[in-house]
Amino acid sequence: MKKLLALLLALMMVIGASAIAEEEKVTLTAFQYSLENQNVDFNNLWYFQKIEEETGVHVDFRVIKDADWDTQLNLMFASDELTDMILGNSADVEEYGVTQKLLLPLDEYLTPEIMPNYVSRLPLNNAGDSIPASDGKTYYIGYLVAQNVNHEPTWYINMPLLEELSLDVPTTIDEYTDVLRAFKEAGIKYPYSASCSDHGAEHIWAQFSSFGVPLNMYMFAFIQEDDTVGFVGDQPGFRDCCEWLNLLYTEGLMDPESLTQDSNLWANKVNAGEVASFNYLRLINTALTTDTIQNFDSMLPPAADGYKVTVPSILENPKPGAMLTRDCKDPVAALKWLDAQLETENMMIAANGKMGEQMIINAEGKYEIINVPENNGLYDIVPVTMGQFFAPGEYYSAIYQMAPHRVERYEDSIAYAEADVLEYKSFHYLRDLCKLSNEDAIEVNNIFTELKKLIQETVIEFTKNGVTDESYNAFLEAANGIGVERYIEIYQEAYEDFLAK
Repeated sequence: MKKLLALLLALMMVIGASAIAEEEKVTLTAFQYSLENQNVDFNNLWYFQKIEEETGVHVDFRVIKDADWDTQLNLMFASDELTDMILGNSADVEEYGVTQKLLLPLDEYLTPEIMPNYVSRLPLNNAGDSIPASDGKTYYIGYLVAQNVNHEPTWYINMPLLEELSLDVPTTIDEYTDVLRAFKEAGIKYPYSASCSDHGAEHIWAQFSSFGVPLNMYMFAFIQEDDTVGFVGDQPGFRDCCEWLNLLYTEGLMDPESLTQDSNLWANKVNAGEVASFNYLRLINTALTTDTIQNFDSMLPPAADGYKVTVPSILENPKPGAMLTRDCKDPVAALKWLDAQLETENMMIAANGKMGEQMIINAEGKYEIINVPENNGLYDIVPVTMGQFFAPGEYYSAIYQMAPHRVERYEDSIAYAEADVLEYKSFHYLRDLCKLSNEDAIEVNNIFTELKKLIQETVIEFTKNGVTDESYNAFLEAANGIGVERYIEIYQEAYEDFLAK
């Protein structure tokens, strides 16, 4: 009886201790972003179980696919039934943070005691400069994977074909045009090809760089060398580039579907050997096959007569990785849970896989990837880009052996910087560093939407049918009607405020 009583007492103590442990554990909810092709089970993933053991924080994930993100996020805010955290993607900081105050300002919690990993990296490479909103407050924890790159895209050409035809790598638009003609005579179906994908580095808009116009997907304003903000459409090079594209189109030197096709169709043509020149993000670890990659080398963008090449440049600014809502029941616990993911090894395995299986520490003491599962299989193992990651360049280069595809982009960046072909100041100054009020941001976005449609239609029309004084002036009048002067004015004021600070 004494033994039985002792056993019962011991069992009760174990149960009691377990109950106390469960009571001490904090349970939070998360609105979690997921890619369309991502099948990871966030709620049962070993990685988040590991973070739970380290922090005592349990998280119930509400997983939202990319296509539904904006709709579901807006519905959540409208319902006022907020999760504690928003993870993996952005919410409109100015609208939901500054204006509606549905996001929690984090500044008082950003201390070495609560977030030692994150706070220690914020000053590196000025990584935290773009994070505060227009009211000066911080509403998100940054996500940053620095690659030490400064531009997109890079220009590529078929080097074996150049050598076979005894041609040099072209450096001017006239030389490039003659090379494309030689490619066509040699039987290449599409000497030059591009896509019209919204955010594709293979977009036809890249060609405007040769005419001094840094036209990109994200905005149609740019900072000129006198620190005034300009509109890409009224630059002399805009019309001249359209006339050159019309020449390519008329002579059959470019793929006519460059004006309509998506990136997948474009890549299929390149892989089929039908294309001899293009612009793209990089070669390695892309939609291009190994056999295709062997035929291409990067080159500098060819310069049009009378113009300085002006390639859109990049600042490696963080994007939102995590936000806390106004109703977060335990901000300190939530931020400690997030910071635990930013401990160096936790962060690296979240993005690349387990130590010994996907990653090792190499002889230089750096993390090095040894295995990447095929067919997006890594998404079944770890959260990859959906975990927390904050690695400014100074820190990241010290702990990580860059993978070959990142080395490729880094080396192209060095070449482009040394050749002085990058725009005066990156468009990221206007997009990320210059803070707009919610009212101005809404106005700019409305104008941008109409401008984008106009510029897309104009480039297609001018490429197919050429440019006249009448048609070009009609384009400028349409841009003014949309509000391009106000668009530039807002960014000019925001940029001057930025410079004043």
